Amino acid sequence: MAESMGFVPQSQPPSLPQRCPRDWPGLLLALALLGTISLLSWVLLLVGRNALAHRPPLNRWSSATLLLRTARYSPDPSRRRQSRLVLAAASQTPREQIHWLTAQGWGEHRGLRTEPSVVLYLLAMAEQGRGQRSTAQAHWRELLIRFPTTPASADSRYWLGTPGDELHKELLEQFPAHPASLASALTMAQNPGPNQLDGALHLARWGPRKVGSEYLLAKLCIQQGSQLPVTMATTMANALLQVDNPAAAQACQPGAAAPSGTADDPWFGIRQLLLQGSWLEAHHGLVMANQNPNLTLAEGVRLGFWHGFVKQALGEPEEAQRLWYGVVQQAPWSYYGWRSQVRLGEAGWPSPLGEIPPPPPAASLGQRGKGNDAVTWLWNIGLELLAWEHWRHWRNGTVPEDPDSLWVEGQLRLAVMDPWMGLEQLDDASWNRPAHEGQLLALEQARHPIFYGQVLEEAAQRYGLDPALLLATARQESRFRPAQRSIVGALGLLQLMPATAAELLAMTPVPGVSGEGEDLEAQLLNAEINADLGARYLAQQLQNWQQQPILAIASYNAGPTAVAGWSMEHLAEQPELWIEAIPYDETRFYVKKVLGYWWAYSCLHGTPCPHSKEEEGVAKNGRTPAGTKADKGSLWKPGSLGKSHQKAHKDPWPWLGFSQQGHHQVGGLRPWV
Repeated sequence: MAESMGFVPQSQPPSLPQRCPRDWPGLLLALALLGTISLLSWVLLLVGRNALAHRPPLNRWSSATLLLRTARYSPDPSRRRQSRLVLAAASQTPREQIHWLTAQGWGEHRGLRTEPSVVLYLLAMAEQGRGQRSTAQAHWRELLIRFPTTPASADSRYWLGTPGDELHKELLEQFPAHPASLASALTMAQNPGPNQLDGALHLARWGPRKVGSEYLLAKLCIQQGSQLPVTMATTMANALLQVDNPAAAQACQPGAAAPSGTADDPWFGIRQLLLQGSWLEAHHGLVMANQNPNLTLAEGVRLGFWHGFVKQALGEPEEAQRLWYGVVQQAPWSYYGWRSQVRLGEAGWPSPLGEIPPPPPAASLGQRGKGNDAVTWLWNIGLELLAWEHWRHWRNGTVPEDPDSLWVEGQLRLAVMDPWMGLEQLDDASWNRPAHEGQLLALEQARHPIFYGQVLEEAAQRYGLDPALLLATARQESRFRPAQRSIVGALGLLQLMPATAAELLAMTPVPGVSGEGEDLEAQLLNAEINADLGARYLAQQLQNWQQQPILAIASYNAGPTAVAGWSMEHLAEQPELWIEAIPYDETRFYVKKVLGYWWAYSCLHGTPCPHSKEEEGVAKNGRTPAGTKADKGSLWKPGSLGKSHQKAHKDPWPWLGFSQQGHHQVGGLRPWV
């Protein structure tokens, strides 16, 4: 109709192409899938990072299965290398060690440059152990060229040179406190010649505590003291004073060993008041002494015990018990901790140690330590000797003074078989810490190792002794050094006088040990012979004194004739006061130390005595020690020591009996160990 009316319809603009409605779900699905994949990737990344962060550490405490699996199959090269180092440190043969160290791209360890230098060191020592001297020297030279400033390079200089040559002079100059330097200096000092005094002076400056140094320095002072240059004589005298040898120091420098005053220590006056029975005056002295804010643990527990003793004497038993419980809380594994528990009626004599227990896992290095990172890393791997070398170099020969550093160095010295100085430092770490901290379980365990366990146990069982008592005696007598010689001539593990030993040997030879062809001194330096004779002599003293341990221990140190001349007043009712009345200072300290060690060995290696806080390792206040209920009868009952009926067995403490893994895996002991 429009067309008939003359209108022409206009054409419509073309419409835009429209998407098929069916495409939108696909797009949305793709977007959703992409988002899901992204979210899943993010989650997996977080999970992976968390898993990596929480992977089990690889160290000497890791299981063999974990170490082997990681060494062979881990895609992470750093973990492969770490596990191989741990396995190499624990290897029993040089060939096995080389197997774990080869065919790896050894890089750096957190910038410390320890990993590649340590590997070259281990390879060189392993090749020496196999008798491959030329291959070993090639490794030493590579180590010296590539890493000339690392502590391990000191060993390269030692093995590639000889004492007195240019390499060893460079060694002493660049690494003066390193054990290899001290070994070189000791060799120089032992041999008369132009380098002898240079070696002795180096030892005096950097290593008076090295095994063998004290003997050499003392010998030179006594023989040549008046002829030495003044500066050298002064240095050597100061070194001898550091190792508590005032007589030799006096020979080098008259007046160097002047006794230090003790008038400022209030304990000396308090002790006199206790011996006089002046309880009220002693109480006032103890109160004043306790006001010192810097009391050490040793001072605190001594004052605490005697304060309780005085309160009991003054008719205040409840206050006495409170003070004794405080001592038990502070120092449960000590002499005064034990005597406090006896006074509280919660303990008697130490429980007999039936047998030596299996070795515990290796302890971590110290606690709250301020040690070098490389030292801790090497210790955790199981390379104690290298850890010791790094520690000595890092400290530059300075003597530790704070308790935590003493703890670390003491453990390291024990690991490289220097119990003489190691135990002294661990004792200082324990007793010189603040009184309020109390004893720490891990430190006390380190302080009471078992060296020569099988030898001492068998000797104790032969003569009906508690092995813990014989361990305590050996620890105090020689700190487990069978070559120890005293200034009065006592020898060996249990420090027997030759005349006493000759009498014992004349009566009965040592079972199962032939000393034929050896002189008496050589026999006494044999750990088995010395342990047997020492146990026999201690058992004789117990028999002579009707099984009264305090008198037997005192006789072992001072001799039975001297003890027989002392008054026995207070011995039964107040044994602590009787011990304080011993007229010989040395014997008085000796008896307290042996009794304290006896108690600690019984607690730490036998019947657990104090309950402890897991997080702190210190005893809880007011708890009764497990398994040590007091004997309400006499403390002097014959036979109270008891006999061990356990059969002697193979020594399960090889790492404490001087055969610890890591000491011999690279071809024998180093000459500076």
